[in-house]
Amino acid sequence: MLELKNKIQSFQPISLSEMDEVALMTRIDEKFISSNHHIADILNKINQQYSILEINGKRSFSYQTEYFDTPNNILFNNHQNGKLNRYKIRFRDYIETKKSFLEVKFKSNKGITKKTRISVPFKEKNINSIAKKFIESQSPYLMKNLKIKVINNFERVTLVNILGKERVTIDFNLKFKSDISETKSKISNLVVIEIKREKGNIKSPLFSILKQKKIRPTSFSKYAIGSCLLDKEIKYNRFKKKLLLLNKIT
Repeated sequence: MLELKNKIQSFQPISLSEMDEVALMTRIDEKFISSNHHIADILNKINQQYSILEINGKRSFSYQTEYFDTPNNILFNNHQNGKLNRYKIRFRDYIETKKSFLEVKFKSNKGITKKTRISVPFKEKNINSIAKKFIESQSPYLMKNLKIKVINNFERVTLVNILGKERVTIDFNLKFKSDISETKSKISNLVVIEIKREKGNIKSPLFSILKQKKIRPTSFSKYAIGSCLLDKEIKYNRFKKKLLLLNKIT
């Protein structure tokens, strides 16, 4: 992804505090997946419409996410079965800034994504009474029935539309490992683009460029794909076409 890291130098920087003004914790999400071969040209076409998050001179950042599920994979199966009003529960570590959050992400039957989170000590995964209360108040699941199933590492670039309430994340170098076994997997040449907007805000320069390149919105869950790649016992009929598409792209 050297070319991607070179291309992002042409964007004007934005600070973390400035970006937080466009937090969009309740939003409309649209995801796109592409080979990394397209990303340089895409970035060239939007570098005047977006700023890029920069912290201490860095413009791409490392993340680690640890996803919870029940022993019988209820959260995965809800996604596999196309159920709306579904949840993801996870720890997310921001490696460079040494911050960690416990997050509950809710996707409604109206296509609205709402994320709530609390700060936790960096890289410490102890579920204390505060964390337990948070999970059980923000989701229908009991903490005693949850355990970490999939660990996902990736790099991310974050862009902010200079004119409006829109953020874009570009994820790459996706790696997965099981918290239960030693199984590992990675998707090296894939780029996951996510456009995050307020409901009703439909003007997106990036969306227009992706449409020109025939890169269309699709569903993509790192947790679901990681589960399919790592757990050979899991049923994933709904994701077979997605896995075939990933193989074709990468």
